[in-house]
Amino acid sequence: MKYILNILYNNKGVYRSERYKDLMKGLIQISCEKVDPKETSYQAVCKETREEIGLYMTLIYLITDKGFNCNLYTTDIEKRIFQ
Repeated sequence: MKYILNILYNNKGVYRSERYKDLMKGLIQISCEKVDPKETSYQAVCKETREEIGLYMTLIYLITDKGFNCNLYTTDIEKRIFQ
């Protein structure tokens, strides 16, 4: 199973959201998800960013971390490049 991770940032730093629905309350997180068999990693990262953060943006592939089987994407939310 392949995973995706999206790091959103602007000139003030990395955008993050807080977890409230589980035992790790208050833990800072960024968008990440498993890639479904019927979608590409790019489709998965766009979907996860829309669902978790509400942003419809063009994301930039950064690198694949083979140790974690994860494609990393990055997005400058300052530029606001929408899909």
